[in-house]
Amino acid sequence: MKLQCIINNLRNGIVIAERSAAKNQTLPILNSVFIDAEKDVIKLKSTNLETALEIIIPGKIIESGSIVVPAKILSSFLSNINDDQIMLQTNRNNLFIKANNIETTIQGYPKEDFPIFPQMNSQENFTMQARELKDGLSATIIAASISDIKPELSSVLFKIFKNTIKIAATDSFRLAEKTIISKKINKEKLISFLIPQKGVQEMLKLLDQDEILEIGINKNQFFLSGNRFKFISRLTDGKFPDYEQIMPKNFKTVAVSKKSDIVSHIKLASVFVGKLSDITFNFDPAKKAVLINAFNSDVGQHSAQINSMIQGESVEVKFNWRYLLDGISQIDNEYIEFNLNTPESPLLIKGKGDASYLYLVMPMRGA
Repeated sequence: MKLQCIINNLRNGIVIAERSAAKNQTLPILNSVFIDAEKDVIKLKSTNLETALEIIIPGKIIESGSIVVPAKILSSFLSNINDDQIMLQTNRNNLFIKANNIETTIQGYPKEDFPIFPQMNSQENFTMQARELKDGLSATIIAASISDIKPELSSVLFKIFKNTIKIAATDSFRLAEKTIISKKINKEKLISFLIPQKGVQEMLKLLDQDEILEIGINKNQFFLSGNRFKFISRLTDGKFPDYEQIMPKNFKTVAVSKKSDIVSHIKLASVFVGKLSDITFNFDPAKKAVLINAFNSDVGQHSAQINSMIQGESVEVKFNWRYLLDGISQIDNEYIEFNLNTPESPLLIKGKGDASYLYLVMPMRGA
């Protein structure tokens, strides 16, 4: 292999590939990047055996070939070079690098030892705007469980039917759902699958350009293809909770508050929370206000009143302030709508007049 390319393109590609490589002391080959040069295209491949990534960058291919080198070493080396162009050449399992005043050799691995890159063989296909996918994943992954004890709860659900995509996640304490309507999709049969949280996190790092994405799935894998990358993730084998059956439809108390006021006062109250991170919300129709209180015997006490439109019954309930802020921050609306029944029932949060994003959070009992 012998090639020339713009160092900035190579550097950026290696950085992305390194993030997707495994941090594995037992199998060092998984900490590596596979560089493949063919037909004026340079492909950088990495995998952690659960996800696989291929980054495509342009370059001048003088001799076709490939090599496997440690991702971290190559990334660290490239981050300290200021030249515009760089040349890469293989000598058996070694990578020779040449820039203006630099000549370097990095020891590589036999390319035969690198895991076989999965073939993108899908049974269902559709296209989607990268911006829509990124917004949907960002808004829902916040509710996925960080524990792997129940894999279905540490995953993100996709449900596709006709021209509607529903993306959802829950850790059993809260749930986030984003609904996307797309004319590019027409599926008469319901498609449902789970992508592990780690796979979703890797996808979000790739979605920095607004483009049309090709998406495919089969029984075990999810495929995502853009102009400059291909990404594959295994699917979670599990059953996601049937949350739509338990989602409240009617509410005794409905309050509408300005988002900036709610966010500001939650952050203020968070300074005074105790070990349980709880703050008290009092929805008071008589005062036409949402009252927020927080108390910590070691710090002090805080209370605030937010003018709001409230219909229904007065209700007081405690929530984890971080859970509230996570969901409210994802709503792109000037006003936030709170829907509640009792102090023991979940709180449904959405933008005023907009049901495309729903965030359900359970109250804290015995706090």
